[in-house]
Amino acid sequence: MIAALLLMPAALAAQPFSFVYGGRASAELLPHWQREAAAAGNRREVSYTDPRTRLTVRAVSTTFPDFPQATETVLYFRNNGAADSPILENIQALDVRLPVKGRDPVIHYAKGATCSMDDFMPLRRVLNAKGRLRVEPGGGRSSSDFLPFFNVEWQGEGMVVAVGWSGEWAVGFSREEKAADFRVEAGMAGTHLKLHPGEEIRTPLVLTLNWQGDRMRGQNLLRRFILAHHRPSPAGKPAVVPVTAPNWGGTPAADHLENIRQIAAHRLPVDYYWIDAEWFGTGNWWVNPGDWRVKRDLYPNGFKPISDLAHKHGLKLLVWFEPERVCEGTPWDREHRRWLLEAPKARRVYNWGESQADPSWVVNESNRNQIRENDRLFNLGDPEARRFLTGFISARIEEFGLDCYRHDANIAPLEFWRAADAPDRQGITEIRWVEGLYAFWDELLRRHPGLIIDNCASGGRRIDLESLSRALPLWRTDFPGDRTGRQCHTFGLLHWAPLNATLATPAGEQADYDLRSGMSAGVNLALFTGGDTRQPKTDYARYPFDEVRKRIAQYREIQKYFYGDYYPLTEYTQANDAWMAYQLDLPESGEGLVVVLKRPLSRFTEAAFPLRALDPRASYEVTNLDGGARSLSGGAELGAGGLVVRLAAQPASALIRYRRVR
Repeated sequence: MIAALLLMPAALAAQPFSFVYGGRASAELLPHWQREAAAAGNRREVSYTDPRTRLTVRAVSTTFPDFPQATETVLYFRNNGAADSPILENIQALDVRLPVKGRDPVIHYAKGATCSMDDFMPLRRVLNAKGRLRVEPGGGRSSSDFLPFFNVEWQGEGMVVAVGWSGEWAVGFSREEKAADFRVEAGMAGTHLKLHPGEEIRTPLVLTLNWQGDRMRGQNLLRRFILAHHRPSPAGKPAVVPVTAPNWGGTPAADHLENIRQIAAHRLPVDYYWIDAEWFGTGNWWVNPGDWRVKRDLYPNGFKPISDLAHKHGLKLLVWFEPERVCEGTPWDREHRRWLLEAPKARRVYNWGESQADPSWVVNESNRNQIRENDRLFNLGDPEARRFLTGFISARIEEFGLDCYRHDANIAPLEFWRAADAPDRQGITEIRWVEGLYAFWDELLRRHPGLIIDNCASGGRRIDLESLSRALPLWRTDFPGDRTGRQCHTFGLLHWAPLNATLATPAGEQADYDLRSGMSAGVNLALFTGGDTRQPKTDYARYPFDEVRKRIAQYREIQKYFYGDYYPLTEYTQANDAWMAYQLDLPESGEGLVVVLKRPLSRFTEAAFPLRALDPRASYEVTNLDGGARSLSGGAELGAGGLVVRLAAQPASALIRYRRVR
């Protein structure tokens, strides 16, 4: 639909974008501007140039032979004149009107990550006559309050709208009282700026993906599209979210080395050994970003002995960094102040002095003097600053022997961007900063072809099409500890972002339930404790290595299903007396997996789940992976009567695999 609009002559259709220039709407201006169109392969470009000021807007759209329903569009504005341009504002990379077709359209979307049980909760809004819905993330991180993904449903068809912009985007839906259509807009949340001679800016990338049939058809088309076209490719291979073993950075190197030896000796099928914060600076980690000196009392020989041992045993190494936030008084704060953005304290919305930096840490009189409220933002929009940061991180990747660079961001950049903008340049700092982030990541990946980047941002607050193309959200939320919460997060996020991971514990009394509550396209396994003062060190002699190895191996066997289609089999609920179930289907091979989670307060012992996407004429072998019991059922039977699952314990779980046999 959108691609067709872009290629139509201006006299026949308005362009599916809009802006205001010099106080006049683009719909009024563009018919009088010089128009050019070009096409090469799957790339289409339409440009308009103002004959008076020489401002050019280019709409660059990409279509996809394997997804004919999908179009991605980015706008570029360039001042080709000899003087500053008039004010350019309210830029919408997408601005279209869609037919209502009799029934009120329904907008499906989701909450973002705010370190809560509600993270990724499915949301639904019916757009009645005169209805309005405007959504933006807040704080400048792209999935902080809401995910930048929407599925608009009406009359057996619909359109997915997704945004690629790791900053403050905004998407709006609106209807007039008696109009036969409704309006969809998407772009940056705020633009009001002039362009200097020769200056060019870009907009967020916007995907539109049309679908027909059931709403989950649209959701699964989006999942497939992301896997096909927005998936990192380390060493030229599509990324698979790894199985990791996270450990605290405040752990002595000797303990890390012993953990790696134990993983190797007991053949635990783990991909990455993970070292998190607290390995740098002096004192507590949250006041030390900007002081990236290795703590020699913990790591007397640095990280190379750890990476060498890990590589010897087939493991890879992940280490945490937080380069965007520069704390007051650190070396970077003293030495590189010209590269740092500041914001008035009164405008700060994310402040370590007013929030818990750690679940076990509370502001009190004894630690109040450790709080430094005047954090600054490293200016990735400054080319000189970005070159320094790229060189610094690249050197640490080489020095440490890293295979995964973990990029955290515990700072809300929006107030820094806006504080840096002049009244007639609102939005320019954000644009340059976001462009700089992409350039930084791209250059690291170019220099280190096998590298993967873990995109954290306070746990899952920067998930969008552009970030997903470069980095994996291995820590999708900073609320990973509650099993019911993990189930809800998986249930919600799998609608939109197939690649993600969170924490799970593969040992203990309820280990199967715990692991299945946390597993997704990848999983982070809490294997060992110790090293810092939080928990006693793991007693390796008593650790159930054989059981843990079997559980991880079972997950590795079913991991592939998370890269298929996704179907919720129950309603979303946070109730602890409920069951939650979902289906993962690989239509090309005629197989799939059903994950069933019975929560601790449920007294029901049996449930039936009608399965989706099965061939009603085919027969399926159904295997309970707990014990291996097998049966043969027809696709029509599993679709209508449902898959019957019996679970007596509280809590309990089941993994049911099905395969088409004829």
